[in-house]
Amino acid sequence: MRIILIKSLTVSFVFVLFSCANKQSETHPVRKDLIESVYASVTILPKDVYKVNASISGYLDQLNVAEGDAIKKGQLLFVISNEVMKLNERNAELNYEWVKDNFKGEANVLEDLKLSMYSAKVKQKNDSLNAERMKVLFSQNACSKFEMENAVTVSEFSTNTLLSLKNQLKRKQKELTNQLGQAQNNASASALRSGDYLIKSNQDGKVYQINKEQGELVSMQEPLAIIGKKDQFIVSMMVDEVDVGQIDLGQTVWVTLEAFPGKPFEAKITKISPKMDEKSQGFKIEAVFIHPPKRLYMGLSGEGNIVVRKIKNALVIPKAYLLPGNYVQTSNGKIKVKTGISNWDNIQILKGIDAKTSLMLPE
Repeated sequence: MRIILIKSLTVSFVFVLFSCANKQSETHPVRKDLIESVYASVTILPKDVYKVNASISGYLDQLNVAEGDAIKKGQLLFVISNEVMKLNERNAELNYEWVKDNFKGEANVLEDLKLSMYSAKVKQKNDSLNAERMKVLFSQNACSKFEMENAVTVSEFSTNTLLSLKNQLKRKQKELTNQLGQAQNNASASALRSGDYLIKSNQDGKVYQINKEQGELVSMQEPLAIIGKKDQFIVSMMVDEVDVGQIDLGQTVWVTLEAFPGKPFEAKITKISPKMDEKSQGFKIEAVFIHPPKRLYMGLSGEGNIVVRKIKNALVIPKAYLLPGNYVQTSNGKIKVKTGISNWDNIQILKGIDAKTSLMLPE
């Protein structure tokens, strides 16, 4: 009797399990709101974030801020030391002063040419008068032809010398004017480059990261720091190219962050990149929180679900009950259905079955 009882209990237990399994494998379509969304990876970034790069190479001479500091627009952040550029700047200043002195100084080159031209003008006048006088004397047979011709030659030579000096003066004036302009431009450019030693903030914000320590070598390719708005963050997302056509400005995004598990936060899309990122083969999307978490940090990661469509009171079934070719298994055999939108768990049924249809889980 004991053995029979055990067998009977065993059979009953198996029957119960089988019955429960059958019940668990059956379901009916239900009415519920269905949301179709596009998945996106999420990174939290400060608003207007940018990398601070130096426009010259050198050594970090002064580091005036620390990570986490609040800063103002125009505030001095870093000072870079570069002795070679300082020497070049001084040389440009000296060259400008030298050219300026040659052009406008007390003993400038133009004054020497003007004095030479004045002397040549006086000589040309005297030689011209002497030539005319010798012509008169020759006509009166008071001098020889040689003496008269020599006086005329001297007069012509003096005239040519005066004309040559006039041309030299014009050329020198133009040459020195150009040299002075170039020297002034070089000095101004050097003065502007001297401002490159002083790296200032482009905006009010916060220092989120500093990559160099005082005394380290700074290159133009390496960012010194990362700066962004203080307590203002954006949701930076990457969406696959096959999904970007469904994304529009203003759409709702439900964001879940690793730092706040189980707490979705609502956000709205504010920006869609017009160009695909070649490395990730995706598009960058930005959104802003409607009600952000009380505390956010740069670099927090998570997931985003962008709501692209929402249907109220849709007839849905679990995706696991849908067979290939859009068939479902019922107690009366397979039935073809017409489907609509779907999410990770459920799919909308538009035609073929109703809420009373009993569905079997495919084996």
